[in-house]
Amino acid sequence: MSPSIILSLTIATALGSGFHAVLGRRLWQWPVYWASAVAGFFLGYVGGVALGIELLPLGSVPLLSSLAGAFLLLGLAWYFMAPSAPA
Repeated sequence: MSPSIILSLTIATALGSGFHAVLGRRLWQWPVYWASAVAGFFLGYVGGVALGIELLPLGSVPLLSSLAGAFLLLGLAWYFMAPSAPA
């Protein structure tokens, strides 16, 4: 397996786990946050490479766009899993 894929999976796993540690309420939410972080990280990676926005590179991984994608999908996952305010 490519070192950049291993690095990307490691960073995305840390993001998803950290997000769950801060905002998670139930154990079943952890896989959702993890999958969102991984998908967002790789979508941000692809978007950064395709658009030529390779800021803050870490090896061959454009870290800034990858982190932006991960946080975007983590935010969406949190938004749809957070309990709504009582009416």
